[in-house]
Amino acid sequence: MKSSSLAAALIVVVAAVVVVAVSASEFKQTPVADMPADPRPRGPLLGRFAVLVYSLNRNRELTYAGVSLVDQSPDKGGVRYRMVVTAADAGGAAASYRAVVWGVPETHAWMLLEFNRIN
Repeated sequence: MKSSSLAAALIVVVAAVVVVAVSASEFKQTPVADMPADPRPRGPLLGRFAVLVYSLNRNRELTYAGVSLVDQSPDKGGVRYRMVVTAADAGGAAASYRAVVWGVPETHAWMLLEFNRIN
């Protein structure tokens, strides 16, 4: 009787250790420092994408003029790109916008999360 309760307690302890080890190894988000460098600069492409999606969504005539300050970080199985996009309106007046685009590289899964004018 004593050996069976000891064996049962040992099994519970081993199971708890396995659960803790598995949960610690899963669901880790890659730190930004360990993220590989983007083999293809996507800044201009994503800047154009952000201006186009915003223009179509808001029914505004904006034209892509440039992109700067592109920052990327891993996020929910994809990559979140933060950038400053310069766009010109129909009258030719240029303004800067803060854009955030999320997507999975090498796929068609891309979303514009934020597009706000910088004052």
